[in-house]
Amino acid sequence: MNLKKIFAGAFGSNDPKYRTAKLWEMIFSGGTSGAKMVFYILNMYASYAMNEGFGIAVAVTGIIIQGKTIFDGITDPVVAMIYDRLPVFKRVGKIRMFLLIGWALCSLSSIMMFNVLPHFVENNNLKGGAAGIAMFILVYAFFVVGYTIMSIGGASTISSALTNDPKQRPFVTFITTIYQRVGPMLMNTILAFTILPKYNNEYNVASLSEACFVFVIVAFFFVLLSCIGLRRIDTPEILGQMVALGGKQTKVGIKEIVNIFRENIPMRCYLVTGITDKIASNAATQTVILTLLNGILIANYKTSTMINNVGTIIGFVFTFVGGMYIAKKGVKVATRTMSYLNIFINAGIFIFLLILGPDRMAEIGKGGAIMMLYVAFMLGVSAASMILNVAEGMMRADVIDYELSRSGKYMPGTVGAVYSLTEKIIASFGATIAAVAVAAIGYKDKMPQMGDPATWSIFWVVAILTYGLPIIGWIANIIAMRFYELDYERMGEIQQEIADVKKAAKSGGAK
Repeated sequence: MNLKKIFAGAFGSNDPKYRTAKLWEMIFSGGTSGAKMVFYILNMYASYAMNEGFGIAVAVTGIIIQGKTIFDGITDPVVAMIYDRLPVFKRVGKIRMFLLIGWALCSLSSIMMFNVLPHFVENNNLKGGAAGIAMFILVYAFFVVGYTIMSIGGASTISSALTNDPKQRPFVTFITTIYQRVGPMLMNTILAFTILPKYNNEYNVASLSEACFVFVIVAFFFVLLSCIGLRRIDTPEILGQMVALGGKQTKVGIKEIVNIFRENIPMRCYLVTGITDKIASNAATQTVILTLLNGILIANYKTSTMINNVGTIIGFVFTFVGGMYIAKKGVKVATRTMSYLNIFINAGIFIFLLILGPDRMAEIGKGGAIMMLYVAFMLGVSAASMILNVAEGMMRADVIDYELSRSGKYMPGTVGAVYSLTEKIIASFGATIAAVAVAAIGYKDKMPQMGDPATWSIFWVVAILTYGLPIIGWIANIIAMRFYELDYERMGEIQQEIADVKKAAKSGGAK
Protein backbone atom coordinates (compact mmCIF):
# COMPACT_ATOMS: atom_id res chain seq x y z
CA MET A 1 0.00 0.00 0.00
CA ASN A 2 1.43 3.36 -1.07
CA LEU A 3 0.80 5.60 1.96
CA LYS A 4 2.37 8.59 0.26
CA LYS A 5 -0.18 8.37 -2.53
CA ILE A 6 -3.06 7.85 -0.10
CA PHE A 7 -2.21 10.95 1.93
CA ALA A 8 -1.23 13.09 -1.07
CA GLY A 9 -4.58 14.85 -0.83
CA ALA A 10 -3.65 16.19 2.57
CA PHE A 11 -0.63 18.08 1.25
CA GLY A 12 -1.63 19.12 -2.26
CA SER A 13 -0.04 18.94 -5.68
CA ASN A 14 2.65 21.66 -5.29
CA ASP A 15 1.38 23.39 -8.43
CA PRO A 16 1.73 27.21 -8.17
CA LYS A 17 -1.60 27.80 -9.90
CA TYR A 18 -3.40 26.25 -6.92
CA ARG A 19 -4.08 27.67 -3.47
CA THR A 20 -3.28 25.07 -0.83
CA ALA A 21 -4.19 24.72 2.84
CA LYS A 22 -2.32 23.31 5.80
CA LEU A 23 -3.29 19.87 7.09
CA TRP A 24 -4.43 21.05 10.52
CA GLU A 25 -6.48 23.85 8.93
CA MET A 26 -8.41 21.37 6.82
CA ILE A 27 -9.03 19.12 9.82
CA PHE A 28 -10.19 21.91 12.15
CA SER A 29 -12.13 24.06 9.68
CA GLY A 30 -14.67 21.36 8.88
CA GLY A 31 -15.99 21.50 12.45
CA THR A 32 -18.85 23.73 11.39
CA SER A 33 -20.36 20.78 9.50
CA GLY A 34 -20.50 18.88 12.80
CA ALA A 35 -22.21 21.84 14.47
CA LYS A 36 -24.74 22.08 11.65
CA MET A 37 -25.57 18.38 11.93
CA VAL A 38 -25.96 18.63 15.70
CA PHE A 39 -28.56 21.37 15.25
CA TYR A 40 -30.06 19.46 12.34
CA ILE A 41 -30.60 16.40 14.55
CA LEU A 42 -32.02 18.59 17.33
CA ASN A 43 -34.36 20.15 14.78
CA MET A 44 -35.58 16.64 13.88
CA TYR A 45 -37.14 16.49 17.35
CA ALA A 46 -39.10 19.68 16.75
CA SER A 47 -42.14 17.59 15.78
CA TYR A 48 -41.99 15.91 19.20
CA ALA A 49 -41.60 19.30 20.88
CA MET A 50 -44.66 20.57 19.01
CA ASN A 51 -46.71 17.53 20.00
CA GLU A 52 -45.48 16.89 23.54
CA GLY A 53 -44.60 20.41 24.66
CA PHE A 54 -47.11 22.55 22.80
CA GLY A 55 -49.97 20.09 22.22
CA ILE A 56 -49.97 20.53 18.43
CA ALA A 57 -51.60 17.70 16.45
CA VAL A 58 -49.35 15.43 14.34
CA ALA A 59 -50.93 16.47 11.02
CA VAL A 60 -50.45 20.16 11.88
CA THR A 61 -46.78 19.59 12.74
CA GLY A 62 -46.18 18.47 9.14
CA ILE A 63 -47.72 21.70 7.84
CA ILE A 64 -45.61 23.82 10.21
CA ILE A 65 -42.42 21.99 9.20
CA GLN A 66 -43.28 22.49 5.52
CA GLY A 67 -43.85 26.22 6.11
CA LYS A 68 -40.66 26.44 8.13
CA THR A 69 -38.65 24.95 5.29
CA ILE A 70 -40.12 27.35 2.73
CA PHE A 71 -39.25 30.24 5.06
CA ASP A 72 -35.80 28.71 5.45
CA GLY A 73 -35.33 28.75 1.68
CA ILE A 74 -36.46 32.37 1.43
CA THR A 75 -33.96 33.51 4.08
CA ASP A 76 -31.05 31.90 2.20
CA PRO A 77 -30.70 34.44 -0.65
CA VAL A 78 -31.25 37.34 1.76
CA VAL A 79 -28.47 36.17 4.09
CA ALA A 80 -26.26 35.28 1.11
CA MET A 81 -26.54 38.75 -0.44
CA ILE A 82 -25.58 40.27 2.92
CA TYR A 83 -22.72 37.80 3.32
CA ASP A 84 -21.21 38.29 -0.15
CA ARG A 85 -21.49 42.09 0.10
CA LEU A 86 -19.81 42.35 3.50
CA PRO A 87 -16.04 42.94 3.67
CA VAL A 88 -13.77 40.67 5.68
CA PHE A 89 -13.27 42.34 9.06
CA LYS A 90 -9.79 42.46 10.52
CA ARG A 91 -10.53 41.04 13.98
CA VAL A 92 -13.52 38.74 13.49
CA GLY A 93 -13.16 37.90 9.79
CA LYS A 94 -16.38 37.09 7.97
CA ILE A 95 -16.82 33.32 8.07
CA ARG A 96 -16.10 33.14 11.81
CA MET A 97 -18.45 36.02 12.56
CA PHE A 98 -21.32 34.29 10.74
CA LEU A 99 -20.60 30.96 12.43
CA LEU A 100 -20.71 32.46 15.93
CA ILE A 101 -23.84 34.53 15.27
CA GLY A 102 -25.56 31.50 13.76
CA TRP A 103 -24.64 29.30 16.72
CA ALA A 104 -25.92 31.90 19.20
CA LEU A 105 -29.30 32.25 17.46
CA CYS A 106 -29.75 28.48 17.08
CA SER A 107 -28.83 27.90 20.72
CA LEU A 108 -31.10 30.59 22.15
CA SER A 109 -34.09 29.54 20.06
CA SER A 110 -33.53 25.84 20.89
CA ILE A 111 -33.48 26.55 24.63
CA MET A 112 -36.71 28.52 24.26
CA MET A 113 -38.27 25.73 22.16
CA PHE A 114 -37.34 22.75 24.32
CA ASN A 115 -36.81 24.21 27.80
CA VAL A 116 -38.55 27.51 28.51
CA LEU A 117 -41.74 27.72 26.44
CA PRO A 118 -43.12 24.19 27.04
CA HIS A 119 -43.30 24.93 30.78
CA PHE A 120 -44.77 28.38 30.13
CA VAL A 121 -47.43 26.90 27.83
CA GLU A 122 -48.29 24.18 30.37
CA ASN A 123 -48.49 26.55 33.33
CA ASN A 124 -50.73 29.03 31.48
CA ASN A 125 -53.08 26.45 29.90
CA LEU A 126 -52.02 27.39 26.37
CA LYS A 127 -51.28 23.84 25.21
CA GLY A 128 -52.93 23.11 21.89
CA GLY A 129 -54.21 26.66 21.55
CA ALA A 130 -53.51 29.33 18.95
CA ALA A 131 -51.23 31.28 21.30
CA GLY A 132 -49.03 28.24 21.90
CA ILE A 133 -48.81 27.53 18.17
CA ALA A 134 -47.91 31.17 17.47
CA MET A 135 -45.13 31.13 20.08
CA PHE A 136 -43.68 27.94 18.64
CA ILE A 137 -43.71 29.30 15.09
CA LEU A 138 -41.98 32.50 16.21
CA VAL A 139 -39.14 30.75 18.04
CA TYR A 140 -38.85 28.24 15.19
CA ALA A 141 -38.36 31.16 12.79
CA PHE A 142 -35.43 32.42 14.88
CA PHE A 143 -33.89 28.96 14.75
CA VAL A 144 -34.22 28.96 10.96
CA VAL A 145 -32.48 32.33 10.64
CA GLY A 146 -29.62 31.19 12.88
CA TYR A 147 -29.19 27.93 10.98
CA THR A 148 -29.16 29.83 7.67
CA ILE A 149 -26.49 32.24 8.91
CA MET A 150 -24.34 29.32 10.04
CA SER A 151 -24.87 27.48 6.73
CA ILE A 152 -24.07 30.44 4.47
CA GLY A 153 -20.99 31.40 6.46
CA GLY A 154 -19.77 27.84 6.83
CA ALA A 155 -20.70 25.14 4.34
CA SER A 156 -21.02 27.52 1.41
CA THR A 157 -17.63 29.14 1.87
CA ILE A 158 -15.09 27.03 3.74
CA SER A 159 -14.43 24.33 1.13
CA SER A 160 -13.87 26.82 -1.70
CA ALA A 161 -11.95 29.34 0.44
CA LEU A 162 -9.47 26.88 1.96
CA THR A 163 -8.10 25.43 -1.28
CA ASN A 164 -8.73 25.05 -4.99
CA ASP A 165 -6.22 22.22 -5.39
CA PRO A 166 -8.00 19.21 -7.01
CA LYS A 167 -5.98 16.85 -4.81
CA GLN A 168 -6.88 18.67 -1.61
CA ARG A 169 -10.54 19.32 -2.24
CA PRO A 170 -11.63 15.67 -1.92
CA PHE A 171 -9.64 15.50 1.32
CA VAL A 172 -11.34 18.67 2.63
CA THR A 173 -14.76 17.27 1.75
CA PHE A 174 -13.80 13.92 3.29
CA ILE A 175 -13.04 15.70 6.57
CA THR A 176 -16.33 17.58 6.27
CA THR A 177 -18.15 14.30 5.71
CA ILE A 178 -16.56 12.83 8.85
CA TYR A 179 -17.93 15.74 10.88
CA GLN A 180 -21.32 15.36 9.21
CA ARG A 181 -21.43 11.71 10.29
CA VAL A 182 -19.75 12.06 13.69
CA GLY A 183 -22.21 14.78 14.77
CA PRO A 184 -25.37 12.64 14.42
CA MET A 185 -23.56 9.48 15.56
CA LEU A 186 -22.36 11.18 18.74
CA MET A 187 -25.71 12.77 19.55
CA ASN A 188 -27.79 9.67 18.79
CA THR A 189 -25.47 7.60 21.00
CA ILE A 190 -25.77 10.08 23.87
CA LEU A 191 -29.55 10.07 23.48
CA ALA A 192 -29.89 6.27 23.27
CA PHE A 193 -27.51 5.35 26.08
CA THR A 194 -27.49 8.33 28.45
CA ILE A 195 -30.59 10.50 28.21
CA LEU A 196 -33.56 8.42 27.01
CA PRO A 197 -33.10 5.55 29.54
CA LYS A 198 -33.72 8.10 32.32
CA TYR A 199 -37.16 8.82 30.86
CA ASN A 200 -38.40 5.31 30.02
CA ASN A 201 -37.02 5.68 26.47
CA GLU A 202 -39.68 8.26 25.59
CA TYR A 203 -39.35 11.55 23.73
CA ASN A 204 -41.06 13.94 26.10
CA VAL A 205 -40.59 17.45 27.45
CA ALA A 206 -38.18 16.33 30.17
CA SER A 207 -35.92 14.18 27.95
CA LEU A 208 -35.79 16.74 25.14
CA SER A 209 -35.13 19.54 27.63
CA GLU A 210 -32.04 17.76 28.94
CA ALA A 211 -30.92 16.80 25.44
CA CYS A 212 -31.15 20.40 24.25
CA PHE A 213 -28.39 21.64 26.55
CA VAL A 214 -26.09 18.78 25.51
CA PHE A 215 -26.69 19.56 21.82
CA VAL A 216 -25.95 23.27 22.29
CA ILE A 217 -22.66 22.60 24.11
CA VAL A 218 -21.45 20.04 21.54
CA ALA A 219 -22.35 22.39 18.69
CA PHE A 220 -20.27 25.16 20.27
CA PHE A 221 -17.27 22.82 20.48
CA PHE A 222 -17.50 22.11 16.74
CA VAL A 223 -17.87 25.81 15.90
CA LEU A 224 -14.84 26.62 18.03
CA LEU A 225 -12.76 24.10 16.05
CA SER A 226 -13.77 25.84 12.82
CA CYS A 227 -12.88 29.26 14.16
CA ILE A 228 -9.39 28.00 15.10
CA GLY A 229 -8.84 26.41 11.68
CA LEU A 230 -10.01 29.52 9.82
CA ARG A 231 -7.80 32.08 11.58
CA ARG A 232 -5.24 32.31 8.78
CA ILE A 233 -7.53 32.47 5.75
CA ASP A 234 -10.49 34.39 7.25
CA THR A 235 -8.64 37.69 6.97
CA PRO A 236 -8.71 40.73 4.65
CA GLU A 237 -5.29 39.68 3.30
CA ILE A 238 -6.44 36.21 2.11
CA LEU A 239 -10.24 35.84 2.00
CA GLY A 240 -10.62 39.53 1.23
CA GLN A 241 -8.60 39.13 -1.97
CA MET A 242 -10.83 36.32 -3.26
CA VAL A 243 -13.97 38.40 -3.58
CA ALA A 244 -13.34 38.99 -7.29
CA LEU A 245 -10.71 38.44 -9.91
CA GLY A 246 -9.80 42.08 -9.82
CA GLY A 247 -9.74 42.30 -6.04
CA LYS A 248 -12.87 44.48 -5.83
CA GLN A 249 -15.75 43.78 -3.45
CA THR A 250 -18.37 41.55 -5.07
CA LYS A 251 -21.77 43.19 -5.51
CA VAL A 252 -24.59 40.68 -5.34
CA GLY A 253 -28.30 41.17 -5.96
CA ILE A 254 -31.33 39.46 -7.41
CA LYS A 255 -29.88 39.93 -10.90
CA GLU A 256 -26.84 37.79 -10.05
CA ILE A 257 -29.01 35.08 -8.49
CA VAL A 258 -31.25 34.88 -11.56
CA ASN A 259 -28.17 34.88 -13.79
CA ILE A 260 -26.69 31.87 -11.99
CA PHE A 261 -29.91 29.96 -12.55
CA ARG A 262 -30.02 30.89 -16.23
CA GLU A 263 -26.38 30.73 -17.35
CA ASN A 264 -24.63 28.24 -15.06
CA ILE A 265 -25.53 24.78 -16.44
CA PRO A 266 -23.25 22.87 -13.98
CA MET A 267 -25.15 24.66 -11.20
CA ARG A 268 -28.43 23.27 -12.49
CA CYS A 269 -26.94 19.77 -12.61
CA TYR A 270 -25.68 20.24 -9.05
CA LEU A 271 -29.19 21.29 -7.99
CA VAL A 272 -30.76 18.17 -9.50
CA THR A 273 -28.15 15.92 -7.90
CA GLY A 274 -28.43 17.44 -4.43
CA ILE A 275 -32.19 18.01 -4.33
CA THR A 276 -33.30 14.56 -5.40
CA ASP A 277 -30.95 12.98 -2.85
CA LYS A 278 -32.10 15.31 -0.09
CA ILE A 279 -35.85 14.83 -0.50
CA ALA A 280 -35.34 11.10 -0.04
CA SER A 281 -32.84 11.56 2.79
CA ASN A 282 -35.10 14.02 4.62
CA ALA A 283 -38.01 11.60 4.51
CA ALA A 284 -35.93 8.62 5.64
CA THR A 285 -34.16 10.42 8.51
CA GLN A 286 -37.19 12.02 10.11
CA THR A 287 -37.24 11.06 13.77
CA VAL A 288 -40.66 9.45 13.44
CA ILE A 289 -39.41 7.17 10.63
CA LEU A 290 -36.29 6.23 12.61
CA THR A 291 -38.52 5.43 15.58
CA LEU A 292 -40.67 3.19 13.39
CA LEU A 293 -37.58 1.37 12.08
CA ASN A 294 -35.31 1.14 15.11
CA GLY A 295 -37.74 1.36 18.01
CA ILE A 296 -40.71 -0.62 16.65
CA LEU A 297 -39.69 -2.96 13.81
CA ILE A 298 -36.19 -3.83 15.05
CA ALA A 299 -37.46 -3.09 18.57
CA ASN A 300 -34.00 -2.35 19.94
CA TYR A 301 -33.00 1.29 19.59
CA LYS A 302 -29.66 0.85 21.37
CA THR A 303 -28.59 -2.05 19.14
CA SER A 304 -29.72 -0.18 16.02
CA THR A 305 -27.73 2.86 17.10
CA MET A 306 -24.59 0.76 17.62
CA ILE A 307 -25.04 -0.98 14.24
CA ASN A 308 -25.31 2.40 12.53
CA ASN A 309 -22.29 3.66 14.45
CA VAL A 310 -20.17 0.67 13.41
CA GLY A 311 -21.29 1.09 9.80
CA THR A 312 -20.39 4.78 9.90
CA ILE A 313 -16.95 4.29 11.48
CA ILE A 314 -15.91 1.51 9.10
CA GLY A 315 -17.47 3.48 6.26
CA PHE A 316 -14.91 6.26 6.88
CA VAL A 317 -12.19 3.95 5.57
CA PHE A 318 -14.07 3.31 2.35
CA THR A 319 -14.89 7.01 2.08
CA PHE A 320 -11.20 7.88 2.28
CA VAL A 321 -10.52 5.48 -0.56
CA GLY A 322 -13.49 7.01 -2.37
CA GLY A 323 -11.93 10.44 -1.92
CA MET A 324 -8.81 9.19 -3.69
CA TYR A 325 -11.05 7.88 -6.47
CA ILE A 326 -12.74 11.30 -6.79
CA ALA A 327 -9.36 13.07 -6.83
CA LYS A 328 -8.27 10.83 -9.69
CA LYS A 329 -11.48 10.60 -11.73
CA GLY A 330 -13.32 13.79 -10.81
CA VAL A 331 -16.80 14.47 -9.43
CA LYS A 332 -18.71 13.54 -12.57
CA VAL A 333 -17.46 9.94 -12.83
CA ALA A 334 -17.60 9.36 -9.07
CA THR A 335 -21.19 10.60 -8.72
CA ARG A 336 -22.39 8.37 -11.53
CA THR A 337 -20.55 5.28 -10.24
CA MET A 338 -21.64 5.70 -6.61
CA SER A 339 -25.25 6.31 -7.65
CA TYR A 340 -25.32 2.96 -9.44
CA LEU A 341 -23.76 1.29 -6.38
CA ASN A 342 -26.30 2.86 -4.01
CA ILE A 343 -29.19 1.66 -6.17
CA PHE A 344 -27.83 -1.90 -6.06
CA ILE A 345 -27.32 -1.89 -2.27
CA ASN A 346 -30.71 -0.37 -1.43
CA ALA A 347 -32.50 -2.84 -3.68
CA GLY A 348 -30.72 -5.63 -1.78
CA ILE A 349 -31.77 -4.25 1.62
CA PHE A 350 -35.37 -3.88 0.43
CA ILE A 351 -35.52 -7.54 -0.61
CA PHE A 352 -33.79 -8.68 2.60
CA LEU A 353 -36.27 -6.85 4.85
CA LEU A 354 -39.23 -7.98 2.76
CA ILE A 355 -38.20 -11.60 3.36
CA LEU A 356 -38.06 -10.93 7.11
CA GLY A 357 -41.29 -8.95 7.28
CA PRO A 358 -42.40 -6.98 10.36
CA ASP A 359 -42.68 -10.12 12.51
CA ARG A 360 -39.02 -11.17 12.09
CA MET A 361 -37.21 -7.81 11.86
CA ALA A 362 -36.76 -7.88 15.63
CA GLU A 363 -34.26 -10.71 15.05
CA ILE A 364 -31.85 -8.06 13.73
CA GLY A 365 -31.39 -6.81 17.28
CA LYS A 366 -30.76 -10.30 18.72
CA GLY A 367 -27.44 -11.10 17.06
CA GLY A 368 -26.58 -14.02 14.79
CA ALA A 369 -26.46 -14.30 11.00
CA ILE A 370 -29.43 -11.97 10.40
CA MET A 371 -27.77 -9.18 12.37
CA MET A 372 -24.44 -9.72 10.58
CA LEU A 373 -26.12 -9.51 7.17
CA TYR A 374 -27.93 -6.33 8.20
CA VAL A 375 -24.63 -4.85 9.47
CA ALA A 376 -23.01 -5.66 6.10
CA PHE A 377 -25.83 -3.86 4.29
CA MET A 378 -25.56 -0.85 6.63
CA LEU A 379 -21.81 -0.74 6.02
CA GLY A 380 -22.39 -0.63 2.28
CA VAL A 381 -25.06 2.07 2.58
CA SER A 382 -22.87 4.18 4.86
CA ALA A 383 -19.76 3.95 2.67
CA ALA A 384 -21.50 4.56 -0.67
CA SER A 385 -23.60 7.46 0.64
CA MET A 386 -20.57 9.08 2.30
CA ILE A 387 -18.60 8.91 -0.94
CA LEU A 388 -21.54 10.60 -2.70
CA ASN A 389 -21.45 13.19 0.07
CA VAL A 390 -17.79 13.88 -0.65
CA ALA A 391 -18.54 14.21 -4.36
CA GLU A 392 -21.41 16.60 -3.67
CA GLY A 393 -19.28 18.83 -1.44
CA MET A 394 -16.54 18.96 -4.06
CA MET A 395 -19.16 19.66 -6.72
CA ARG A 396 -20.27 22.80 -4.88
CA ALA A 397 -16.69 24.08 -4.68
CA ASP A 398 -16.18 23.34 -8.40
CA VAL A 399 -19.40 25.18 -9.31
CA ILE A 400 -18.25 28.20 -7.26
CA ASP A 401 -14.95 28.27 -9.17
CA TYR A 402 -16.76 27.80 -12.49
CA GLU A 403 -18.93 30.82 -11.67
CA LEU A 404 -15.80 32.81 -10.77
CA SER A 405 -14.30 31.91 -14.14
CA ARG A 406 -17.54 32.56 -16.02
CA SER A 407 -18.66 35.85 -14.46
CA GLY A 408 -15.53 37.09 -12.66
CA LYS A 409 -17.36 37.08 -9.32
CA TYR A 410 -16.49 35.02 -6.26
CA MET A 411 -19.91 34.32 -4.72
CA PRO A 412 -19.78 31.27 -2.44
CA GLY A 413 -22.65 32.53 -0.32
CA THR A 414 -24.86 33.21 -3.32
CA VAL A 415 -24.10 29.88 -5.00
CA GLY A 416 -24.85 28.15 -1.71
CA ALA A 417 -28.05 30.15 -1.26
CA VAL A 418 -29.31 29.35 -4.77
CA TYR A 419 -28.77 25.69 -3.97
CA SER A 420 -30.31 25.94 -0.51
CA LEU A 421 -33.33 27.94 -1.68
CA THR A 422 -34.23 25.33 -4.26
CA GLU A 423 -33.21 22.36 -2.14
CA LYS A 424 -35.07 23.35 1.00
CA ILE A 425 -38.32 24.21 -0.73
CA ILE A 426 -38.38 20.97 -2.70
CA ALA A 427 -36.59 18.65 -0.29
CA SER A 428 -38.83 19.84 2.55
CA PHE A 429 -41.51 17.66 1.05
CA GLY A 430 -39.54 14.80 2.59
CA ALA A 431 -40.73 15.92 6.05
CA THR A 432 -44.27 16.34 4.75
CA ILE A 433 -44.21 12.91 3.11
CA ALA A 434 -43.06 11.36 6.40
CA ALA A 435 -45.71 13.20 8.45
CA VAL A 436 -48.53 12.29 6.06
CA ALA A 437 -47.37 8.65 5.84
CA VAL A 438 -47.25 8.30 9.63
CA ALA A 439 -50.67 9.93 10.04
CA ALA A 440 -52.08 7.64 7.33
CA ILE A 441 -51.23 4.52 9.37
CA GLY A 442 -52.99 5.75 12.50
CA TYR A 443 -50.62 8.18 14.25
CA LYS A 444 -52.87 11.25 14.04
CA ASP A 445 -52.76 12.69 17.55
CA LYS A 446 -49.79 10.90 19.11
CA MET A 447 -46.27 10.39 17.79
CA PRO A 448 -44.86 6.82 17.46
CA GLN A 449 -43.02 5.59 20.52
CA MET A 450 -40.61 2.69 21.01
CA GLY A 451 -42.46 -0.48 21.95
CA ASP A 452 -45.52 0.07 19.76
CA PRO A 453 -46.63 -3.14 17.96
CA ALA A 454 -44.96 -3.88 14.60
CA THR A 455 -47.39 -4.06 11.66
CA TRP A 456 -47.24 -4.44 7.90
CA SER A 457 -48.40 -0.83 7.48
CA ILE A 458 -45.41 0.37 9.53
CA PHE A 459 -43.14 -1.94 7.53
CA TRP A 460 -44.25 -0.53 4.15
CA VAL A 461 -43.89 3.09 5.30
CA VAL A 462 -40.34 2.41 6.52
CA ALA A 463 -39.31 0.26 3.54
CA ILE A 464 -40.61 2.66 0.89
CA LEU A 465 -39.35 5.89 2.50
CA THR A 466 -36.01 4.55 3.73
CA TYR A 467 -34.96 2.27 0.88
CA GLY A 468 -37.29 2.87 -2.07
CA LEU A 469 -37.53 6.65 -2.39
CA PRO A 470 -33.73 7.23 -2.46
CA ILE A 471 -33.42 5.09 -5.60
CA ILE A 472 -35.37 7.72 -7.54
CA GLY A 473 -32.83 10.33 -6.43
CA TRP A 474 -29.87 8.26 -7.56
CA ILE A 475 -31.44 7.70 -10.96
CA ALA A 476 -31.78 11.48 -11.25
CA ASN A 477 -28.05 11.79 -10.37
CA ILE A 478 -27.11 9.52 -13.26
CA ILE A 479 -29.20 11.56 -15.70
CA ALA A 480 -27.85 14.91 -14.41
CA MET A 481 -24.23 13.82 -14.83
CA ARG A 482 -24.79 13.41 -18.57
CA PHE A 483 -25.01 17.23 -18.79
CA TYR A 484 -22.36 18.12 -16.15
CA GLU A 485 -19.26 19.42 -17.95
CA LEU A 486 -16.94 19.92 -14.98
CA ASP A 487 -14.94 16.72 -15.22
CA TYR A 488 -11.35 16.40 -14.00
CA GLU A 489 -9.77 17.87 -17.15
CA ARG A 490 -12.21 20.79 -17.41
CA MET A 491 -11.63 21.84 -13.78
CA GLY A 492 -7.88 21.93 -14.42
CA GLU A 493 -8.50 24.32 -17.32
CA ILE A 494 -10.75 26.53 -15.17
CA GLN A 495 -8.19 26.82 -12.36
CA GLN A 496 -5.54 27.78 -14.91
CA GLU A 497 -7.85 30.45 -16.37
CA ILE A 498 -8.50 31.91 -12.91
CA ALA A 499 -4.79 31.89 -12.07
CA ASP A 500 -3.94 33.66 -15.35
CA VAL A 501 -6.56 36.37 -14.89
CA LYS A 502 -5.52 37.00 -11.28
CA LYS A 503 -1.88 37.20 -12.32
CA ALA A 504 -2.75 39.69 -15.06
CA ALA A 505 -4.86 41.77 -12.67
CA LYS A 506 -2.07 41.82 -10.11
CA SER A 507 0.48 42.87 -12.71
CA GLY A 508 -1.84 45.61 -13.93
CA GLY A 509 -2.29 46.87 -10.40
CA ALA A 510 1.46 46.92 -9.85
CA LYS A 511 1.89 49.22 -12.82
